[in-house]
Amino acid sequence: MIDQLKQEYLEWTQQKLKFEKNDGFVEIVTPFVDMNHDYISLFCSKESNGYKLSDDGYIIDELIDLGVDVKKSSKRNQFFNMTLNIFGINFDSSSLELYVTFNNLNEYPEKQQRLIQCIMRVSDMLLTSRNRVISFFTEDIARYFLDNDVFFNESASFIGKSGRSQTFDFALPRTKKVNPKLIKAINNPTSESYKDPLLAFIDVQETKSDHGFYVLANDSNVVISDKFVQSLENYDIKVLPWSNRDEWVEEIKTS
Repeated sequence: MIDQLKQEYLEWTQQKLKFEKNDGFVEIVTPFVDMNHDYISLFCSKESNGYKLSDDGYIIDELIDLGVDVKKSSKRNQFFNMTLNIFGINFDSSSLELYVTFNNLNEYPEKQQRLIQCIMRVSDMLLTSRNRVISFFTEDIARYFLDNDVFFNESASFIGKSGRSQTFDFALPRTKKVNPKLIKAINNPTSESYKDPLLAFIDVQETKSDHGFYVLANDSNVVISDKFVQSLENYDIKVLPWSNRDEWVEEIKTS
C-alpha cells in the first residue's frame, strides 16, 4: 500500500505541475491553490550564485489591494515574520516578493514545498483580513443607517431563479411610501469585482422585480472603477459611493 500511495502521489504531481520557459525565468504552475482557488504560480530564475524561487509579489499585492499592511498592525507583522521564519522564506520589501534561494537544482523540490507552505499560510491571513475588512464596512453601513433612521434587515437571503440562495447585506422593507430595496456592500470596487453582486441581483430579478437594487461601494481608499459602475448600471443596479452617503441617504429612505 505504501508503494502504491507513493506512486499515485508522484503521478498526480507530474500531471499537475506545469513548467513554462520564459525569457530569463521559468514559470511553475503548481497543483496547489490559494484562497481564491487559483493555482499558485512560482517563478524560478538563475542567479549569479545559484537559483531564486519567488511568488513575484503575488500574496503581498493581494494584501495591499485589501488595504492591509502587514507592517502597520503589530499582530499581523508578528504573524507574518513568524511564518517566514518557520518556513525559512525571505521577503523583499521593494519587490514585495516572497522568495527562497538555493545553490543546486537538487534542492528545488524541498525549497518549493517550503515556499508553497508559506504562501498558503500567508493566504490564510489574507482570508481572515478580507473577512474582517468586509465586516468592518458592513458594520459602518449599519451604524450609519441607524443614525439616520433607515430601517433595514441584515444578511437577508432569497432563493433565486438558479435555485440557489442569494444573500444580500441589507434589505430595506416596503412602507406605504417607499419601495423595498436589496443592497450589496462592496469594499473593493475594482473593474472585476462587479461580477458576484451582479450575478446575485440577476438571479433574483424575477422574484424580486418590485425591489430596487443597490450597491454601496467603498471609495474610502480606492477610486470606484468605471467598468464596475457601468457593468452594474447596465442592469438597473444603482451604485452609491460611500463617500457621498450624506447625499443619497434621503433617496433610499423616501423613494
